[in-house]
Amino acid sequence: MAKTLKIPKIFFGFLAASFLMWMLINLSKSYTTKVNYFVEYLDLPQDKILQEQPKETVTLIVKGSGFKLLGTSFSSKKIPFSLKKLVKKNETDYYLLTNSQKEEIQDGLNSGISLVKIDGDSIHFKLGILATKKVPIQLDVNLNYKLGYGTEKIELDKDSILISGPKQNLESISFLKTKRVVLEELSEDAEVDVEIELPKNVTELKLSDTKVKANIFVDKFTEGSFEIPIEIVGVPNDLKFSTFPKKVKVIYKVGLKNYQKITADLFKVVCDYRKTQKDNLEYLIPEIKKKPELISSIRITPQRVDFLMHK
Repeated sequence: MAKTLKIPKIFFGFLAASFLMWMLINLSKSYTTKVNYFVEYLDLPQDKILQEQPKETVTLIVKGSGFKLLGTSFSSKKIPFSLKKLVKKNETDYYLLTNSQKEEIQDGLNSGISLVKIDGDSIHFKLGILATKKVPIQLDVNLNYKLGYGTEKIELDKDSILISGPKQNLESISFLKTKRVVLEELSEDAEVDVEIELPKNVTELKLSDTKVKANIFVDKFTEGSFEIPIEIVGVPNDLKFSTFPKKVKVIYKVGLKNYQKITADLFKVVCDYRKTQKDNLEYLIPEIKKKPELISSIRITPQRVDFLMHK
Protein backbone atom coordinates (compact mmCIF):
# COMPACT_ATOMS: atom_id res chain seq x y z
CA MET A 1 0.00 0.00 0.00
CA ALA A 2 1.38 3.44 -1.01
CA LYS A 3 2.05 5.94 1.71
CA THR A 4 0.55 9.48 1.53
CA LEU A 5 3.14 12.26 1.84
CA LYS A 6 1.97 14.82 4.37
CA ILE A 7 3.29 18.39 3.93
CA PRO A 8 3.02 20.56 7.01
CA LYS A 9 0.81 23.65 6.66
CA ILE A 10 3.65 25.79 7.95
CA PHE A 11 5.54 25.00 4.75
CA PHE A 12 2.88 26.78 2.65
CA GLY A 13 3.04 29.73 5.01
CA PHE A 14 6.79 30.08 4.51
CA LEU A 15 6.32 29.68 0.75
CA ALA A 16 3.71 32.48 0.57
CA ALA A 17 5.84 34.75 2.76
CA SER A 18 8.90 34.13 0.55
CA PHE A 19 6.92 34.92 -2.61
CA LEU A 20 5.56 38.10 -1.05
CA MET A 21 9.06 39.18 -0.01
CA TRP A 22 10.35 38.47 -3.51
CA MET A 23 7.52 40.56 -5.01
CA LEU A 24 8.19 43.48 -2.67
CA ILE A 25 11.89 43.49 -3.47
CA ASN A 26 11.33 43.38 -7.23
CA LEU A 27 8.51 45.91 -7.27
CA SER A 28 10.64 48.36 -5.32
CA LYS A 29 13.29 48.32 -8.07
CA SER A 30 13.32 50.90 -10.89
CA TYR A 31 12.30 49.87 -14.40
CA THR A 32 12.10 51.44 -17.87
CA THR A 33 9.24 50.22 -20.02
CA LYS A 34 6.70 51.13 -22.72
CA VAL A 35 3.19 52.09 -21.65
CA ASN A 36 0.19 52.99 -23.82
CA TYR A 37 -1.84 56.00 -22.66
CA PHE A 38 -5.11 57.38 -23.97
CA VAL A 39 -4.77 60.95 -25.30
CA GLU A 40 -7.07 63.93 -24.70
CA TYR A 41 -6.68 66.67 -27.33
CA LEU A 42 -7.18 70.21 -26.05
CA ASP A 43 -7.16 73.75 -27.46
CA LEU A 44 -8.47 73.00 -30.96
CA PRO A 45 -8.66 76.37 -32.81
CA GLN A 46 -12.21 77.76 -32.73
CA ASP A 47 -12.47 78.06 -36.51
CA LYS A 48 -11.36 74.45 -37.11
CA ILE A 49 -13.04 71.05 -36.85
CA LEU A 50 -11.62 67.53 -36.86
CA GLN A 51 -12.53 65.79 -40.11
CA GLU A 52 -10.99 62.50 -39.05
CA GLN A 53 -10.49 61.04 -35.59
CA PRO A 54 -6.76 61.26 -34.70
CA LYS A 55 -4.97 58.42 -32.93
CA GLU A 56 -6.49 57.75 -29.53
CA THR A 57 -3.38 56.40 -27.79
CA VAL A 58 0.28 57.27 -27.56
CA THR A 59 3.14 54.98 -26.54
CA LEU A 60 5.49 56.43 -23.91
CA ILE A 61 8.78 55.08 -22.63
CA VAL A 62 8.65 55.78 -18.89
CA LYS A 63 10.73 55.05 -15.83
CA GLY A 64 9.57 54.30 -12.34
CA SER A 65 9.41 51.74 -9.57
CA GLY A 66 7.55 48.52 -10.13
CA PHE A 67 4.87 49.69 -7.73
CA LYS A 68 4.29 52.91 -9.69
CA LEU A 69 4.36 51.20 -13.08
CA LEU A 70 1.94 48.55 -11.88
CA GLY A 71 -0.51 51.33 -11.01
CA THR A 72 -0.51 52.58 -14.61
CA SER A 73 -2.05 49.29 -15.73
CA PHE A 74 -5.22 50.10 -13.79
CA SER A 75 -5.34 53.83 -14.51
CA SER A 76 -7.83 55.34 -16.98
CA LYS A 77 -6.17 58.75 -16.83
CA LYS A 78 -5.73 60.51 -20.19
CA ILE A 79 -2.61 62.38 -21.23
CA PRO A 80 -3.42 65.98 -22.35
CA PHE A 81 -2.07 67.11 -25.73
CA SER A 82 -2.43 70.81 -26.54
CA LEU A 83 -3.14 71.67 -30.18
CA LYS A 84 -1.86 75.23 -29.82
CA LYS A 85 1.40 74.15 -31.46
CA LEU A 86 -0.12 72.54 -34.56
CA VAL A 87 2.00 72.86 -37.71
CA LYS A 88 0.16 73.42 -41.00
CA LYS A 89 1.17 71.22 -43.93
CA ASN A 90 -1.59 72.26 -46.37
CA GLU A 91 -5.24 73.41 -46.26
CA THR A 92 -6.45 70.29 -44.46
CA ASP A 93 -3.36 68.46 -43.19
CA TYR A 94 -1.62 69.39 -39.94
CA TYR A 95 0.80 67.69 -37.60
CA LEU A 96 1.91 68.02 -33.99
CA LEU A 97 5.51 67.35 -32.93
CA THR A 98 5.31 65.08 -29.91
CA ASN A 99 8.47 66.58 -28.36
CA SER A 100 6.56 69.86 -28.02
CA GLN A 101 4.31 68.13 -25.49
CA LYS A 102 6.95 66.81 -23.10
CA GLU A 103 6.06 69.16 -20.25
CA GLU A 104 2.32 68.52 -20.61
CA ILE A 105 2.92 64.77 -20.76
CA GLN A 106 5.12 64.74 -17.67
CA ASP A 107 2.51 66.76 -15.79
CA GLY A 108 -0.10 64.23 -16.80
CA LEU A 109 1.84 61.19 -15.54
CA ASN A 110 1.29 59.75 -12.09
CA SER A 111 3.63 60.86 -9.34
CA GLY A 112 6.86 58.85 -9.30
CA ILE A 113 6.85 58.12 -13.04
CA SER A 114 9.18 60.07 -15.30
CA LEU A 115 9.03 60.40 -19.07
CA VAL A 116 12.05 59.02 -20.92
CA LYS A 117 10.91 59.23 -24.52
CA ILE A 118 7.81 59.50 -26.71
CA ASP A 119 7.42 56.72 -29.24
CA GLY A 120 6.80 58.48 -32.58
CA ASP A 121 7.91 61.98 -33.50
CA SER A 122 4.56 63.39 -34.71
CA ILE A 123 0.78 62.98 -34.75
CA HIS A 124 -1.14 63.86 -37.92
CA PHE A 125 -4.51 65.65 -38.09
CA LYS A 126 -6.98 66.38 -40.85
CA LEU A 127 -8.84 69.62 -40.12
CA GLY A 128 -11.57 71.53 -41.90
CA ILE A 129 -12.81 75.10 -41.65
CA LEU A 130 -15.71 75.31 -39.20
CA ALA A 131 -18.64 77.10 -40.81
CA THR A 132 -22.20 77.92 -39.72
CA LYS A 133 -25.30 78.08 -41.90
CA LYS A 134 -29.02 78.64 -41.41
CA VAL A 135 -31.22 76.13 -43.25
CA PRO A 136 -35.01 75.64 -43.42
CA ILE A 137 -36.76 72.58 -41.97
CA GLN A 138 -39.13 70.49 -44.09
CA LEU A 139 -41.70 68.39 -42.26
CA ASP A 140 -42.19 64.91 -43.75
CA VAL A 141 -45.76 63.87 -42.92
CA ASN A 142 -48.28 61.24 -43.93
CA LEU A 143 -51.65 62.20 -42.47
CA ASN A 144 -54.83 60.19 -42.77
CA TYR A 145 -58.14 61.58 -41.56
CA LYS A 146 -61.53 60.41 -40.51
CA LEU A 147 -64.15 60.99 -43.18
CA GLY A 148 -64.97 64.67 -43.54
CA TYR A 149 -61.85 65.97 -41.78
CA GLY A 150 -58.64 67.52 -43.09
CA THR A 151 -55.72 69.78 -42.27
CA GLU A 152 -56.47 73.41 -41.56
CA LYS A 153 -52.77 74.24 -41.23
CA ILE A 154 -49.47 72.90 -39.89
CA GLU A 155 -47.12 75.04 -37.82
CA LEU A 156 -43.56 74.29 -36.69
CA ASP A 157 -42.17 75.90 -33.55
CA LYS A 158 -39.08 76.72 -35.65
CA ASP A 159 -38.91 76.92 -39.42
CA SER A 160 -35.10 76.83 -39.60
CA ILE A 161 -32.04 75.90 -37.53
CA LEU A 162 -28.32 76.60 -37.49
CA ILE A 163 -25.97 73.87 -38.65
CA SER A 164 -22.20 73.87 -38.25
CA GLY A 165 -19.43 71.68 -39.57
CA PRO A 166 -16.71 71.58 -42.23
CA LYS A 167 -17.37 74.32 -44.78
CA GLN A 168 -17.27 71.98 -47.77
CA ASN A 169 -19.90 69.71 -46.16
CA LEU A 170 -22.33 72.58 -45.56
CA GLU A 171 -22.25 73.79 -49.18
CA SER A 172 -24.35 70.83 -50.36
CA ILE A 173 -27.10 71.31 -47.74
CA SER A 174 -29.98 73.63 -48.66
CA PHE A 175 -32.52 72.21 -46.19
CA LEU A 176 -33.02 69.43 -43.64
CA LYS A 177 -35.98 67.08 -43.41
CA THR A 178 -37.58 65.60 -40.34
CA LYS A 179 -38.14 61.92 -39.78
CA ARG A 180 -41.43 60.79 -41.28
CA VAL A 181 -44.55 61.41 -39.19
CA VAL A 182 -47.49 59.04 -39.73
CA LEU A 183 -50.83 59.79 -38.06
CA GLU A 184 -54.02 57.82 -38.65
CA GLU A 185 -57.73 58.61 -38.23
CA LEU A 186 -57.20 62.27 -37.39
CA SER A 187 -60.25 64.25 -36.29
CA GLU A 188 -58.72 66.71 -33.83
CA ASP A 189 -55.59 68.84 -33.43
CA ALA A 190 -52.33 67.01 -32.78
CA GLU A 191 -48.92 68.04 -31.42
CA VAL A 192 -45.85 65.91 -32.09
CA ASP A 193 -42.10 66.22 -31.45
CA VAL A 194 -40.14 65.18 -34.52
CA GLU A 195 -36.44 64.45 -34.84
CA ILE A 196 -34.46 66.18 -37.58
CA GLU A 197 -32.66 63.78 -39.89
CA LEU A 198 -28.98 64.18 -40.68
CA PRO A 199 -27.91 63.81 -44.32
CA LYS A 200 -26.52 60.31 -44.86
CA ASN A 201 -23.52 61.48 -46.89
CA VAL A 202 -22.41 64.26 -44.52
CA THR A 203 -20.32 63.75 -41.39
CA GLU A 204 -19.19 65.98 -38.52
CA LEU A 205 -22.40 68.01 -38.62
CA LYS A 206 -23.75 69.75 -35.52
CA LEU A 207 -27.29 71.11 -35.17
CA SER A 208 -28.50 73.96 -32.98
CA ASP A 209 -31.67 71.86 -32.44
CA THR A 210 -32.24 68.16 -32.99
CA LYS A 211 -36.06 68.26 -32.81
CA VAL A 212 -38.96 70.43 -33.92
CA LYS A 213 -42.49 70.57 -32.57
CA ALA A 214 -45.24 70.27 -35.17
CA ASN A 215 -48.74 71.54 -34.40
CA ILE A 216 -51.28 70.00 -36.77
CA PHE A 217 -54.59 71.84 -36.76
CA VAL A 218 -57.50 69.70 -37.93
CA ASP A 219 -60.95 70.89 -38.97
CA LYS A 220 -64.13 69.35 -40.31
CA PHE A 221 -64.27 70.13 -44.00
CA THR A 222 -67.24 71.09 -46.10
CA GLU A 223 -67.76 71.84 -49.77
CA GLY A 224 -68.31 75.30 -51.22
CA SER A 225 -68.72 76.69 -54.73
CA PHE A 226 -68.90 79.95 -56.72
CA GLU A 227 -69.78 80.97 -60.26
CA ILE A 228 -66.65 82.75 -61.53
CA PRO A 229 -66.47 84.83 -64.75
CA ILE A 230 -63.99 83.60 -67.37
CA GLU A 231 -61.13 85.89 -68.43
CA ILE A 232 -59.80 85.30 -71.96
CA VAL A 233 -56.11 86.03 -72.69
CA GLY A 234 -53.87 85.60 -75.72
CA VAL A 235 -56.49 86.84 -78.23
CA PRO A 236 -55.26 88.90 -81.21
CA ASN A 237 -56.44 92.52 -81.14
CA ASP A 238 -58.45 92.14 -84.35
CA LEU A 239 -60.56 89.28 -82.98
CA LYS A 240 -63.49 89.22 -80.59
CA PHE A 241 -64.56 86.31 -78.47
CA SER A 242 -67.78 85.01 -77.03
CA THR A 243 -67.69 82.04 -74.68
CA PHE A 244 -70.37 79.53 -73.79
CA PRO A 245 -70.80 79.59 -70.83
CA LYS A 246 -69.46 82.94 -69.71
CA LYS A 247 -68.87 81.63 -66.18
CA VAL A 248 -67.60 78.39 -64.72
CA LYS A 249 -68.30 76.82 -61.38
CA VAL A 250 -65.37 76.35 -58.98
CA ILE A 251 -65.97 73.72 -56.31
CA TYR A 252 -63.64 73.50 -53.34
CA LYS A 253 -63.26 72.11 -49.86
CA VAL A 254 -62.66 74.32 -46.83
CA GLY A 255 -62.63 73.91 -43.07
CA LEU A 256 -65.75 75.02 -41.25
CA LYS A 257 -63.71 77.57 -39.28
CA ASN A 258 -62.77 79.34 -42.52
CA TYR A 259 -65.94 78.85 -44.55
CA GLN A 260 -67.11 82.46 -44.15
CA LYS A 261 -63.69 83.80 -45.15
CA ILE A 262 -63.95 82.48 -48.73
CA THR A 263 -65.44 84.92 -51.26
CA ALA A 264 -65.78 84.86 -55.05
CA ASP A 265 -63.28 87.70 -55.60
CA LEU A 266 -60.51 85.46 -54.23
CA PHE A 267 -60.70 83.32 -57.39
CA LYS A 268 -59.55 83.99 -60.92
CA VAL A 269 -60.26 81.70 -63.90
CA VAL A 270 -58.43 82.22 -67.19
CA CYS A 271 -58.67 80.66 -70.65
CA ASP A 272 -55.58 81.10 -72.83
CA TYR A 273 -56.43 81.16 -76.53
CA ARG A 274 -52.77 80.55 -77.41
CA LYS A 275 -52.92 77.06 -75.86
CA THR A 276 -56.02 76.30 -77.91
CA GLN A 277 -54.17 77.30 -81.09
CA LYS A 278 -51.00 75.44 -80.13
CA ASP A 279 -52.84 72.16 -79.46
CA ASN A 280 -55.24 72.70 -82.39
CA LEU A 281 -58.32 72.47 -80.14
CA GLU A 282 -61.87 73.54 -80.87
CA TYR A 283 -62.52 74.63 -77.30
CA LEU A 284 -60.91 76.61 -74.47
CA ILE A 285 -59.53 75.08 -71.26
CA PRO A 286 -60.31 77.03 -68.06
CA GLU A 287 -57.49 77.21 -65.49
CA ILE A 288 -57.36 78.49 -61.92
CA LYS A 289 -54.90 81.38 -61.77
CA LYS A 290 -55.78 82.65 -58.30
CA LYS A 291 -57.29 80.95 -55.29
CA PRO A 292 -57.29 81.41 -51.49
CA GLU A 293 -54.72 79.43 -49.49
CA LEU A 294 -57.36 78.19 -47.06
CA ILE A 295 -59.07 75.87 -49.55
CA SER A 296 -58.17 72.45 -50.95
CA SER A 297 -59.31 69.98 -53.61
CA ILE A 298 -60.48 72.66 -56.04
CA ARG A 299 -62.04 71.69 -59.37
CA ILE A 300 -63.78 73.43 -62.29
CA THR A 301 -66.94 72.53 -64.12
CA PRO A 302 -67.27 72.44 -67.05
CA GLN A 303 -63.68 71.62 -67.97
CA ARG A 304 -64.18 72.75 -71.57
CA VAL A 305 -65.54 76.09 -72.75
CA ASP A 306 -66.95 76.59 -76.24
CA PHE A 307 -66.25 79.84 -78.02
CA LEU A 308 -67.36 81.86 -80.97
CA MET A 309 -64.79 83.97 -82.72
CA HIS A 310 -65.70 86.90 -84.92
CA LYS A 311 -63.92 89.95 -86.34
